[in-house]
Amino acid sequence: MEFKVVKSVNDPLFKEAIQLYDAKLDVSLAEGEKIFRQSLENKYTKDDYIFLVGLEDCQAVSLATAHYEATTNSSFLIYLIAKDNPNHDEVIALTLEEIQKEINHLSNQLHSRDVNFIMLEVKQEPEDTEQLEDQSTILSNRRRFLFEHGFEKQNDIDYIAPQRKGESLESPMDLFIKPNIELTKDIYGASIKSNYILKYVFANKIPRSEIYPLLEEMDLRKQS
Repeated sequence: MEFKVVKSVNDPLFKEAIQLYDAKLDVSLAEGEKIFRQSLENKYTKDDYIFLVGLEDCQAVSLATAHYEATTNSSFLIYLIAKDNPNHDEVIALTLEEIQKEINHLSNQLHSRDVNFIMLEVKQEPEDTEQLEDQSTILSNRRRFLFEHGFEKQNDIDYIAPQRKGESLESPMDLFIKPNIELTKDIYGASIKSNYILKYVFANKIPRSEIYPLLEEMDLRKQS
């Protein structure tokens, strides 16, 4: 298996990866191609945004994207997906390993050490698991995968994601963190805030007037 970091929307692999993304039926895929383009092209995010494509036989089989937040030496892993092939679990694990290498490459360029932590939003499991059995299974499998690969579910912040496509309100989410240093809320709170602003204000271009109240609700607004 090979990997390539896509730097331009004009790279043919960008379109191929977006097609993989669009074809993937997943409970967390809620952003359009526009957001990927903005992340790769706008001056606030393009140098610290990783758009990683996994290849088998010259075909895209996985995609991972992440923002690196240089000031706090932390990272926001946004997407980690793979085709539903027989070797899906192996591919997704290799893709996670590779994007962690890319994140740490950026970290070492600036700080001469690996990133402090990687954060990842995960949709909460539905209360009615019988009616939403498929969705519940996907989320349960995702959590198991994250725990197996060093992520921890944080319980200090009642995490909220901004309103997403097809939703009328912001969404309570679970936040998973993979730490490389010992973390307490006073340490990672400011980093979560910085990553949140990087992703949702600068990449997604959601107005600060919508994002800052969510930070206040999570008790992160005053984190410095």
